[in-house]
Amino acid sequence: MEPVSTRKFLQVWLWALAVVSLCAIFQTIQRTTELEIVLLRSKWIGLVGIFAFTAIFSLWLAFSSFLRRIIDWLDNLENQPLSSLQITLYISFIALGFVIVILFRLYIFGSTLPQVMPILWIFLWASLVQVFGLKQLRKLEWSSAFAVVVLTHGLIYQTYGIFAITSANPFSMGYSEAGRHYYASLFFSEKLYGMDLPLPFLHPSRYLLLSIPFLIDGLPLWFHRFWQAFLWFGLTLGASLSLARFSRAHGWKYLALTVWAFLFFFQGAVYYHLHVMVILILAGVSVNKPWRSLVFIILASLWAGISRVNWFPVPAMLAIAIYILETPVEDKGWRYWITPAVWGVSGVAAALVSQFVYIQISGNADVAAFGSSFTSDLIWSRLLPNETFPMGILPGILLVSAPMFAALFQMLRGKVSSLHPLRWLALIAMLAVLFVGGAIVSTKIGGGGDLHNMDAYLVMFSVLVTAFWANQVKAEKEAKPMWGQVSWGVVATAVLIPLGFAIRHIGFLPSFNEKVAEADIQKLQEALQGGGEILFITERQMLTFNIIDGITLVPEYEQSELMEMAMSRNRPYLEQYYADLQDRRFALIVAEDQKFTTQKEGAFVEENVAWVRYAGAPLLCNYKPILTLTSNNLQVYEPRPKQVECKDPFAE
Repeated sequence: MEPVSTRKFLQVWLWALAVVSLCAIFQTIQRTTELEIVLLRSKWIGLVGIFAFTAIFSLWLAFSSFLRRIIDWLDNLENQPLSSLQITLYISFIALGFVIVILFRLYIFGSTLPQVMPILWIFLWASLVQVFGLKQLRKLEWSSAFAVVVLTHGLIYQTYGIFAITSANPFSMGYSEAGRHYYASLFFSEKLYGMDLPLPFLHPSRYLLLSIPFLIDGLPLWFHRFWQAFLWFGLTLGASLSLARFSRAHGWKYLALTVWAFLFFFQGAVYYHLHVMVILILAGVSVNKPWRSLVFIILASLWAGISRVNWFPVPAMLAIAIYILETPVEDKGWRYWITPAVWGVSGVAAALVSQFVYIQISGNADVAAFGSSFTSDLIWSRLLPNETFPMGILPGILLVSAPMFAALFQMLRGKVSSLHPLRWLALIAMLAVLFVGGAIVSTKIGGGGDLHNMDAYLVMFSVLVTAFWANQVKAEKEAKPMWGQVSWGVVATAVLIPLGFAIRHIGFLPSFNEKVAEADIQKLQEALQGGGEILFITERQMLTFNIIDGITLVPEYEQSELMEMAMSRNRPYLEQYYADLQDRRFALIVAEDQKFTTQKEGAFVEENVAWVRYAGAPLLCNYKPILTLTSNNLQVYEPRPKQVECKDPFAE
């Protein structure tokens, strides 16, 4: 990175403040519209005025002569010795920055103004105070002190958000949140339920990792939630450390790159079970050891085969990218591509074999369930801002990518010819394929609520940029060319954007009323007495962790599975579901509150329509609610009279 003077640091900070202020104005006005508040007649206009004044003032100050006076004062202050009082004051500045951000988020903005930009505006002011205190104490460069402050905030908030899910709440804390532990339990179904059940067909590797605590009998639900949080933290950190190790950075650069990568991966987020592949490739692939590399590629690809279909080629692609980055073509000709070809074919083959073997041993009779994503609708509107994801997939991923593109442009300016055109073609093609593939998958019904389907693209891009930044890319004619320097503005943006994703996690820990929950569990226990099959469409963790006693598990029609089948319109599966409902197979059904009508607006409208049409309405046609629990959205249903007629969900 280029040297950063006091003037340049302050100018970039002022520009960032201006941009954030303008965005905060937009989000504040947007929020008043949501709350049906007349802006000009409310106190909100004062907040908008503050943001507007800040934007104008910061732009004026960035180019004014008054900035020169501030710079001179700061530079002179740096050369003065520190007294005990000053040391105490500067330490207080650093601590105060954290307190200000957290207090504003929790008690001033809170749920009234939860948008990111207003709290990021507060952070920028708090960070300036912290950077000043840190610089005076440690005599760091302005840029280094700012990076330390931003990355520390981001690490704290992201880690807090990860472990905040650790709760003893016996009910699911979100849509099928606790149900994930039910799918993890299927790997130990004989021990837990006394029956040999099919293994999960959705995300098997994720549930395999989640199943590890079941090796110890009697661990409660809160511990399983903690374990999932630990997987999020540990495996993402492991991938981040692997990327830093790949860069061959040392000292504070190694630490800074690790924390940045940790925050960068959570912008998607890249799910923890996918980081197993990232770790294997970054740790095991070396262009000097092609056969060892092949072993790690196969291992990572075997894991890909039980993870996600769109990740089948990713381990090999990451390995090939490393090979191309670190290996010049020189005069090898077609022989240059032998190693990438072997790695690519072997990786994809290993993933396909792994999936085939898993399908055979999983015990799932309906093999079509494994390909449900190929028959689901694509909702192209989710590429742009929409109610499900206000940022939109394309604007969101371009925002996340912008600092990376800018950094590459600055590093490669005038040096593009240092790499053979075919190397560029291969790297760009792989990145483009992962970008387009991730964008298409993001439009699949059931997705598009965030950037997590752009995960492979994010990982590949991080590897490419890190390689150039760390000077690990070999040119055709010189072993290690010196790539161009990245400007301070780009670096500042690259650390601030991931912070924006992390700072949203500041909030009170989730809580629940234990007495109400216990009373509802008792009501549920009493309502389920009387014999017959009892179907838990949701809240199956109550059977997994013996929260409800004396109920034999009915393995069919769990909520996530049923939703997947509804979105993909798996007719054989759904018709069996309808037949069981019409035959009143179940004495009682435990499910969320169901409706005949679909929502007309809001997030995940299309998913709601699919559920109501193919799952919810058929349930209500055959069953009626007899109990509603007050602490959540849960109901118990009993059969209706058999003469009720229902519309065929598949009828147009």
